[in-house]
Amino acid sequence: MNVILFGNGFNLLSRDCPSWHELLTNISNKDQAPILDGIPPTLQYEQVYLAPHASFSTLSEGEDETKLKEAVKRRLSTVKTNKFYERLLTLGVTTFLTTNYDHAIYNSMEENVVGKNSSEKIYSIRRWKKVKIKELNYTIFQFHGDITNVRSIMLGLDHYGGALAKVQDYVKGYFIDKTKEKDSKSEGQFSISKRLASHIDFDSSKYGFTDNGTSLVSWIDAFFFANLHIIGITLDFSEIDIWWLLSRRARLLKSGLAENQIYYYPTFPLSEIHLHLPKLRLLERMGVNVVYHRQTIDIETGYADYPKIYNEQIDNIQKIIND
Repeated sequence: MNVILFGNGFNLLSRDCPSWHELLTNISNKDQAPILDGIPPTLQYEQVYLAPHASFSTLSEGEDETKLKEAVKRRLSTVKTNKFYERLLTLGVTTFLTTNYDHAIYNSMEENVVGKNSSEKIYSIRRWKKVKIKELNYTIFQFHGDITNVRSIMLGLDHYGGALAKVQDYVKGYFIDKTKEKDSKSEGQFSISKRLASHIDFDSSKYGFTDNGTSLVSWIDAFFFANLHIIGITLDFSEIDIWWLLSRRARLLKSGLAENQIYYYPTFPLSEIHLHLPKLRLLERMGVNVVYHRQTIDIETGYADYPKIYNEQIDNIQKIIND
């Protein structure tokens, strides 16, 4: 089974899509609390939210953050699809994971949504959506939240930390049994390592999961049970949930349990490769296949041809899938 994980890089190929810095600047009180450079994106959000002179700080905590995330929703609701999303949808892959909160991949056409599990209010372990596009059904896991539910939008370190705890519980097999009156945990018998070692099946519906039309119970399974292709995301080290899963899979590879393949397709120009080499080398040491692209930067103008880079990397995904 092949699964594609894509990030905001695809949105940035659309006209008028804000970068992370632009998004934070638009929702912050930039005169009183300018965005601090040199800190991770998750902490940049925290400083916007926690700044003593921020326009949201006079509200109660819950209202404060909701209003901040509503501003993010308004800005991202206008993001449109583009031809690169259309190319992803023609690769023969029907299961997608994304860190994006928006609906650009299906152009925000809610009438195309034919099924979903949106039972979680804040975190996104069970969240999925099935979308019909040109007579085909695609399953999309928005594991950093969905603008349909603003409380689920993952932006700051506080939310990331809580989400990572949920991810760890899932990987370790600690599920809350929804069929019992008192909270009852599964005590780890359905951990990823045990499922890999013994091919254990379990009744996931007892724990709040619903049939998403794939062999995955949660998006987390794609890191262990599918061939995962990662594109359009810089994999900043603040993405602690992704890095923790890659690290856990590397340990299971070392013990001979995990057998799936993970591919990372960097889309930054090669003139910047020196900035990313430590990360790329780390990925390789963690058992991730890094698929490099040819140099696509004009040396004289310094112009990075991102559309050309993305087209080449999508071609590379197609080649690997077809091999």
